[in-house]
Parts: sequence; C-alpha cells; structure tokens
Amino acid sequence: MEIYIKELQCDWYMGSVDFYEEAQITSELIEKIKDSIIRNEEDGPYNIYAAYDDANWLYMCFRKDLVSIQIICEPDHEYIYYDKKYEGKTGLELIEFDQNILPRIETCEDMVLAANIFKEWTMYGKLYSTTWADMNITPNIFDAYYHKEESEDLYSLSIYGIGESKSKTIVFLKKFFKDSDFKQTLKRIEQFPILLCVYFEHNISTIEKELKKNRS
Repeated sequence: MEIYIKELQCDWYMGSVDFYEEAQITSELIEKIKDSIIRNEEDGPYNIYAAYDDANWLYMCFRKDLVSIQIICEPDHEYIYYDKKYEGKTGLELIEFDQNILPRIETCEDMVLAANIFKEWTMYGKLYSTTWADMNITPNIFDAYYHKEESEDLYSLSIYGIGESKSKTIVFLKKFFKDSDFKQTLKRIEQFPILLCVYFEHNISTIEKELKKNRS
C-alpha cells in the first residue's frame, strides 16, 4: 500500500526523537503511533510532524491531555481543529503550549479522534471528518476566545541562530509566526537575530526551553 507522507518526526515526552524517511514509513509504524496517541500515556508523543512536502503537512502538539492539530495543504489552506462544543463560549481557559497559547476551543480532548485524524492524513493525505477552521479563509475566527492583554504585558525575546536541530526550529518559528508556508519561514532565517514578541513574562522561559531543545 502506498502511504501519503514522505517524512515523519515524533518527539516523545521522555526526550527521545524519532525521524523516519519515506522508505521507513509503513502502515505498521503509523498504527503503532496511532495506538500511542490513543493510550495517551506519560511516555507518549510530545510533538508529531508528518509531511508530504513543505506545502502539505500535519503538526500535532500534545499537552495536558490535550492536543492542538494543524494541517497545511495546497492550495493555501491552513486547517485548525476546533472543539465545536466550546463555540460561542468566551472566557475559556487559555492552554499553554511551548510554541503558543491557545484557547480551549482550539484543542482536541478526544485522543481517539486525534489518532484517527493522524492516520487519515498520514495514510491518505485527507482531512478526517470533524470540525475544522480554515485560517486562510477566516484568519480571525479564534480572536474572541483570547483574553485581551494590555500592551505593557508584551515582552521580547531574540534568537541568534538556527540551532543543531534545524527542522524543529523551523517548525517552531512557522507555528510562532503563523506563516502561510515554509518558504516564508525560511526567508525569516536568512538574517538573525529574529525578534519574538511574547505575551506574559513567564512564557519567555517556556520558549527558551523549546529553543534549547532544538540545539540538542
């Protein structure tokens, strides 16, 4: 059976990173990772990046029994999973991820659903039937769910190099800046330093930790 994706990277909570090229990606491997998502154990996945190419990829970020799910695919679609049961409910809890802070509506609580989304994309390059927001069509769809912050709560952090794990840093920067494609992110790293503007002082430390991981 021909599998859609050609590149797969799994970061695990225990600190290990597994990278698979096209020849190593099998249906058995996808089923194994799908099962680890469903089990949602302490040694499970932390981040998953699954790509056909630079313009067609899935990114899953796991935190606190939740997962954020983003799928980029041509032509110019950026799909974000959202939990429809929270639709219209403002004042929701903001969930802190390393790369971003998301309102609860923008995260998936159902690990079986998350696992099915992963399999449908990696095997067939298709969106699993659930609720998706296309950020290229409605880019401000989640704005109402973020708490309004005062400008004095904005902090800055500069990074001065790509680090040893280039692919992880690029994925991090693309997610942070919400770039439409990797070409835009690659253009950013042509010149350092890169300035990151961050809400909440304590989030600087979480971003610094993520960047340090990318250097190991």
